[in-house]
Amino acid sequence: FHRIHGTAAVPARYPPDPKLGNWVRTQRHQYQRMQEGKTSNMNTERIQLLEGLAFKWSIYKDPWSEKGWYVQFKRLAEFHRIHGTTTVTAKNTPDPKL
Repeated sequence: FHRIHGTAAVPARYPPDPKLGNWVRTQRHQYQRMQEGKTSNMNTERIQLLEGLAFKWSIYKDPWSEKGWYVQFKRLAEFHRIHGTTTVTAKNTPDPKL
């Protein structure tokens, strides 16, 4: 997959090779369990091997990344400019991402 696509970001549902997609999903899950201090089959050697292929531990966009944080901050600043408050509720915002 990495050689063909130039990335190790295999989707969890990968029709050409469902077993690979399931295996990758399991690796991400085991890594998450390890990060949470739970029992996991993940270890340092496996992490290093996967990261050697530029493995993505999450394929979801992280809203808490630096870039994501500033995007959300700008949305909140605009909300504040319009409404004069940073108290965002479902009733007072048309922006569901805020």
